[in-house]
Amino acid sequence: MASSAPAVVAPTSFDDLRLGRSAQFVVARLLRFWDSRNIKKQGEFMGITLLFLDQQNSVIHGFIPAARSGHYRPGLRSGSIVKVSRFEVARCTNMYKITDNPFVIRFLPQSTIDEVLVNAPIINLQKFMLRKFEHLQALANTNLELPDVVGMIRSVQGSDLKDAAVMTRVVVRFVIEPNVVVYLSLWDEAAATFRGLISSGERAQSVMVVTTVNPKIFGGNFYLNSTPATKFYFDVNIPAITQFTASLGGPVGEAFPCIDTKESIKKKEHVSIRDLNKFISTSDEQTQEAEFICKARVLEVLQQNGWSFISCTGCSRKLDQSGNSLRCNRCVNANVTGVIKYRVELSVDDGNENATFVVFDREMLSLIKKDAATLTVEQMNGGGGEQLPQCLGELGGKEFVFQIHVTPFNFTPNHRTFTVCGISDHIEPETFNTKEASIVGGESGETSASAGASVEGEAYDPNPTGGQVKDGNRKRPRE
Repeated sequence: MASSAPAVVAPTSFDDLRLGRSAQFVVARLLRFWDSRNIKKQGEFMGITLLFLDQQNSVIHGFIPAARSGHYRPGLRSGSIVKVSRFEVARCTNMYKITDNPFVIRFLPQSTIDEVLVNAPIINLQKFMLRKFEHLQALANTNLELPDVVGMIRSVQGSDLKDAAVMTRVVVRFVIEPNVVVYLSLWDEAAATFRGLISSGERAQSVMVVTTVNPKIFGGNFYLNSTPATKFYFDVNIPAITQFTASLGGPVGEAFPCIDTKESIKKKEHVSIRDLNKFISTSDEQTQEAEFICKARVLEVLQQNGWSFISCTGCSRKLDQSGNSLRCNRCVNANVTGVIKYRVELSVDDGNENATFVVFDREMLSLIKKDAATLTVEQMNGGGGEQLPQCLGELGGKEFVFQIHVTPFNFTPNHRTFTVCGISDHIEPETFNTKEASIVGGESGETSASAGASVEGEAYDPNPTGGQVKDGNRKRPRE
């Protein structure tokens, strides 16, 4: 009597996965993978995050812990069809979601992942978690999702754009709907990768899909910040690119302009306030960045926004009032401590025009020779209350040489301020040679978005992407 053939066990679809550990297995395309790091442990490597697509066109992400990453990494290949077995299914966190699936596949010591080389199922090459502008606006500053977007490059700006090894920030003006232009802000590996793409000839194709971005609003402008998981896709056969190109109803094949700021501004220049205003007005959509030297007389210290703020000792950001306590929205720490720092708005005039210069802690300390906390205590003990301290009031009428750092985040359409990153009271011709000895260095991590706004600014935002941080500077999406 003939024996019956063994039953063929079909893989589990992502939609049918159940929580917990079991003998279930999945067969899927490994779309892409990246390293995840821990914000609280100085960028410590946590593991590898993977993105899978199954035959039913459903997406789920997986996570390989750091201890097992060396075992699995050599066998990982983006785009391959793989079989994953003996894993655990867990719930995703509610923050930094990179798929619409509520579950995550966690690799265990006994888990296996093998490439399927024979009789592999037919699975789509890509799938993206695309969001429209209205949805992106709702997600801004929430860190709930790290979505994908499709759009057309209008212009690119940054330094050393032809050097793919440079990882400094790149700003892309990005059309995501026929009449909607946003700023795509690329950092670190994403910035270097993008430089490599545009220097290798990708400028002929201006429509692309950008994955895993973090929507933010700063100074009234809308930004899509890159994350360590961000990838770029220019293939015209990708349906999202085909559909977007058709929606524009016009030519999209023209090469977009690339503005290299290192080539256009090679040194700090001595300028007037009129020059500063002209620079902002004529720069390409306010994406230009530069440093200038400007001599001006202080008319008065503006008091409507105070002269100090309470800064988080962990990240230097302004603490917000939460009931009877202070809260850092960056560190999200209930036991946060704060320190009083300067933020002084000066109305200045160079004899022809006036402007508002914002001076922060280090520069003010160099002038006043007294920290903001000490000055606050003296005011309280002296009965000065909320009046402007005498030493600040005495700045009125004095001339200074200001080193100004202009970024897209120092102004809004209705009001402009300029951040001071260095200051000197020595009015001498050689001061304008911008020798480091004559200028007090600016304090990193602090800038002004606009008068009356928070002291935070996206240009120096240490955590622009949500999730985990690499080297204490960039956030990574959580597993």
